[in-house]
Amino acid sequence: MLTSESYWLALACYALSALLGLVLIYRFWLRRLAPTWRRALIGLLAAWLLTPVSPGPEASTLAPALIVALFNAAFVDGWAAARQAVLVLGATSVVGVLCGIASLLLPTARAGTGPVADASESP
Repeated sequence: MLTSESYWLALACYALSALLGLVLIYRFWLRRLAPTWRRALIGLLAAWLLTPVSPGPEASTLAPALIVALFNAAFVDGWAAARQAVLVLGATSVVGVLCGIASLLLPTARAGTGPVADASESP
């Protein structure tokens, strides 16, 4: 059985590995897509990987909702057991896509801009 400290350590390791995976997917696999599609897909994947949900009514811990939905649908009671996790995933998927698209409004550092580029262009 997991202790409270090891449970939170396991969740932190899972979250960090999911974030690292999202960074690598964004940087290497989605490179050819338009920025809007890239950010929307990363928002969707982040929602799928990072959304926690309770595995069952009697559980006092959390687990990734995607895993809970798949395992409950396959091994517990089918759709009836997976419904809560799927509904939570659906809601967070919409929020993730909207956040990904909204992140296009954030300013980004571009090559050739900023004080260093301006200083090098002066005579």
